[in-house]
Order: sequence, then structure tokens, then C-alpha cells
Amino acid sequence: MKFPFRRVAMFATAALTATTLAACSGDDSGSGDDKSLDIVYWNYGPAAETGNKATADAFAAKNPGVTVTLTPVTGENWGTYYANVATLIASGKRPDLMVISGEGAQFVHSNNLVRPINEYLDKDDEAKTLVDDIAPGLIDGFKVKGDIVTLTWGWNDMVVYYNTDVFKKAGIEPPKADWTWDQFKETAKKLSVDTNGDGRNDQYGFTWASNEIFPGIMPWVANANGNLTSDDVCKATADSAPVNKAVTFLRGLITENIAPAPMPMSDVFTRFQNGQVAMFGAGRWPIGTFLPAGFKAFDIQLYPKGDTYKTVFGGAGYPILKSSKNPDLAWEFQKFTVSTEIQKQYVGTPDKPGDSIPSRRSVAKTITEVGVLPANSSLYYDSIDKHPTLVPYPAPAKYSTFEATVLRHLQLIFGGEATVDAGLKNMQGELSSIVSC
Repeated sequence: MKFPFRRVAMFATAALTATTLAACSGDDSGSGDDKSLDIVYWNYGPAAETGNKATADAFAAKNPGVTVTLTPVTGENWGTYYANVATLIASGKRPDLMVISGEGAQFVHSNNLVRPINEYLDKDDEAKTLVDDIAPGLIDGFKVKGDIVTLTWGWNDMVVYYNTDVFKKAGIEPPKADWTWDQFKETAKKLSVDTNGDGRNDQYGFTWASNEIFPGIMPWVANANGNLTSDDVCKATADSAPVNKAVTFLRGLITENIAPAPMPMSDVFTRFQNGQVAMFGAGRWPIGTFLPAGFKAFDIQLYPKGDTYKTVFGGAGYPILKSSKNPDLAWEFQKFTVSTEIQKQYVGTPDKPGDSIPSRRSVAKTITEVGVLPANSSLYYDSIDKHPTLVPYPAPAKYSTFEATVLRHLQLIFGGEATVDAGLKNMQGELSSIVSC
């Protein structure tokens, strides 16, 4: 299933209060003889229907007599989708499951929409076996106040992509997993050159996305041993020393002509393939663009270590809603999404690769075995299996407004219109009323 769960809301906020949602959500425990499920999903495009339908059809085929109905819900982004689902439930609709990204865990939990799966995990022997094959970080990523919101069926982590042709032409060895910020900067500086002699660099060592914090500043903040919120996601920490250190480092790359101003991810892809950018950060999803286009001159490495190293990741799942009329069957569906049969679909083939990482360790390891690039693809799962993770991801219930605010202030900082200190202070001031519990 192709699913843009690394792309999160930027502008919309949920329109309904927790009290209203709780009153409308329901909490039926019995399923009776009903063998039907209603699943809502974000209808972001044709791939959304195709992917969700493939999983639903496979589940129905494995369970004769079960009917799965898919309800598409529109939205400009994750934020408007979540708000529209909430409105749907408040109007009387009673879906059994909904698709969410990791950034939506706080929303569905704080608005009392979701039925945690802790009890199912405790009593289901099959689930225990499945969980043993899933990295603990992927479980913790969907945990809110001790409640596990859902199992993760697919995910992406942040790694550094590097253009192997550009490195080879410059006579620079590929980066090693234990490289540091200083070594990264030295490498990026050597790869930043004026190729046409006009006095300005037209090839840069590195760049990052301007339209998302996930493949933007978050890996650097995490590796400075910081976060944009407190551990309970109740308070903004944008003006903390680690965040300042990370933003100052990135701002320095721009002022020293090692990086251009941040740009949308689509532009990053184009410049990377053209050799105008030697390195950038992303998850596994770029290969869905690169390989079908015939571009294979790339590999990946961990982000450089700062004061620490932490894996920054985001995933997706199908949480069981409190409105579900058949929660036990809904649990079977959620469990099915991490079955070997479904997980293999996320691996893909060399010509048609998946754009997410299977949550099952045993399946993820087959990416290299079937010949899907990059050569260092085992690093995707190793990064979450062998290293600490950034938990929680800074995703308050009002995530859409939160991220939009962060990006707006970063644009001023990276554009030279505000100093790092002043910009982060102003950012913190605005976030203080957005991030709360």
C-alpha cells in the first residue's frame, strides 16, 4: 500500500471538542452476529483507495462471510481529514476503524475516539508473537499515556540520502554510520562547488525540506538530544538549548553556502537526481520516485551523531474506534495488517518498490534479499532496532497549527529575517498557547 503517512497536517485543526466527541463516540463491547466492518481512510488520491481496498479485500477473502466497507473521507491534509472524521462520528456514523499517521495518535486519544489495544495484546497469543517481531520503538510510537493506540503496519525513518556519482566524482568516500556533525559539515562543504564559474555555488552538499518538520529539522533536534515539546507533549520547548543548537547548525550551512534555502521535497528530489544537491534527508519513500525513473545512483546512511543519536520516525495504523459495533473483528483486521501476507506488499520489487518500511522485522530484512535499492537498505530497520528513538514525536493534538507555526518561524530564521535566538523565542511564545494538555 502506498501511503503518505510521513506527510502530516500543516494548516487545519480539529473543529470539535473532546466533550462532544466523547459523547458521540459510543463504546459498545458486543458484536453479536455482525460480521461487517466500516473503515474510514483519508482519500488523498487514487493510491489511497487502491491500497486500502487491497488490504480490505485480502481480509475478506481470508474471512468468509465478513464484509468490509471503505468510507473515503476528504481532507486537504491530515488535519482536515481528522477533523472531518470527528464530524462524521458526531453526525451519527459509527466506523470501526480509521487510518491514522503517528502524528494523529494524540488527537484520537485526547478526543476519546479510540479503543486502546492493551487488553488484546495481553490476551492474544498470536499478537504476542507478532509484537516480538516488531521493534519496540514502533510500539512506543503509538503509545499515549500508557495506552497503545494501534499496531503500526508501515513506517518511515529519517536517513541521509547521498548521490553516489557526486561523491565518486569528488573523490569522497561514502559516509560511515558513526560520522559526527563536524564530519558531515566537512563532507558537505567539499561537495558545495561553483561548477559554472559564475561566482556562486550551484551544487550544494546538503538541503532539507521546507514544508515539513519530519524530514526538516527534527533529526537534527533529536541528535542534539532535544525535542520541540516536553515528554508529555503538554509544553512547547522550542527555545530550549538543543533546539537552538540544531537550528543554529542548519542556519550556518546556509550562510556558509553549503546548503541553499530549504525547499519543498519535490524540488529536493529533482536537484538530487540532477546532482545539484549531494545529500538530503528523508525516509524510504524517495525510492518510489527514483527507481521507476531509472535513477539508481544513491545510497543511504544514518544521520550524523550530535550529542547523541536518535532515530526519528513516523508510522501508520488502523486504530479501533470506540464507535465500533464490532471491536473484536476490528482487532482481527488490525492484526491482519501486520501479517506476513500484507507486510510483503510493502517490500515491493526492484521495478515497483514499496515506499514504506514493513513493521515486521523479519519481512523488512527481505528488502535487500529481493534486490530493492538502496544497497544499504538494511539500515532502515537497524536504525530503529539498534538505536534509541525520539519518543514522543512532537505531535500535540493541534498538530496542524503546531507544525505550521514552527515552519513559519523557521522560514524567517533560515531566510535571515530573524536571528536564531529571537526567532525561537517568538516561536515559543506562539506555541505556548497551542501545545497544552
